[in-house]
Amino acid sequence: MYLVKKSKARRARKNCARPSEPVVGSLPGSEESHSDQGWLSREMRVLDRYELQDDLVDTLRQTKRHSHLVARVAECHRSFRHKVCRCRSQWAKATKSCNCRLCPHDQRKRALRLAGRWEKVLLGRGDLRYLVLAERNSASLSDGLKSLYLAWSRLRKCELWKSLTVGSVAVLEVTYNREERTWHPHLNVLFAGSYIPQEAVKQAWLEATHQNGQTAFITKADAGTIRELIKYVTKLSDIVDQPAAVEEFLEATARKRFIRTYGEFYNLPVDEDEDSEHCPDCGSTEIADVGIVHASQIVIDENGVLRIDLNRLRPSQQPSTEDCHIEWPREPVSRHTDERAFIAWANRLLSRYEARA
Repeated sequence: MYLVKKSKARRARKNCARPSEPVVGSLPGSEESHSDQGWLSREMRVLDRYELQDDLVDTLRQTKRHSHLVARVAECHRSFRHKVCRCRSQWAKATKSCNCRLCPHDQRKRALRLAGRWEKVLLGRGDLRYLVLAERNSASLSDGLKSLYLAWSRLRKCELWKSLTVGSVAVLEVTYNREERTWHPHLNVLFAGSYIPQEAVKQAWLEATHQNGQTAFITKADAGTIRELIKYVTKLSDIVDQPAAVEEFLEATARKRFIRTYGEFYNLPVDEDEDSEHCPDCGSTEIADVGIVHASQIVIDENGVLRIDLNRLRPSQQPSTEDCHIEWPREPVSRHTDERAFIAWANRLLSRYEARA
């Protein structure tokens, strides 16, 4: 974390300022924005996620074995930090993530992060194809997942698949039928290899599922299908008001990998940890944390980035006043990068020790 030094005068102003308002009562995009009306739909989508989050919290309270998640999910994306890079770009970042697979904020964050990683690696290849594999709906999600992955394993071992593919990525997606109260787990698969006829895929999938296969759809992959591959793990609105369904989903998917890679895609990055922090504008990793920013001081730009509305900041929150200096870390001196600078530094250090002796 980089340091932000503030003068005594600024510290005095900060101490005299009123305390920070609670974030719970205000959300990004919930107030009138100074930006163009074109961003309204993006702000509404943000508000929709917060509404789903509130509904999920209420449902978790009604569960028997997952009520302990209430506090963690309720605090997710409710407080923010003011970030600034060396180029003086400014944005806001949520301080807390619940890492719950049903949380709409974490689902979106995970999907965007994987899309950014995978598009760099996968786009431009001409041998990619997108495949959807499913079985008939199941009354038990746990049983449906077990059956689906066994069928997927049998498909990968068949001669057709081994002879025509060189690598694949399988991403699990789960939907819920509210009327019938059944689950529909299916695999979105991206694979590289030779052309496979639609009928051949259907026949191979039927054999792998012991005639229980319901869908085997295949098409050529592009940027849209890559984003489709890593969309949300489940449509939260289908189960958000169903405590029994929420509990069954969390139990059946606990410690399960939703993304599995094979062949030449085995080393494709699929971890769900945060990347090193970087500026959304210039990509710089030299980031300073200026302090807490209230949700009412945040707007959403055309790229969906949470931005700071400078007109709403109090004087103590401004990062670029004359009495505020950001101390950036010095570049490390390395003999491999600058031998003369390293020798000069070593000589100064040696002479300092000789003088003390």
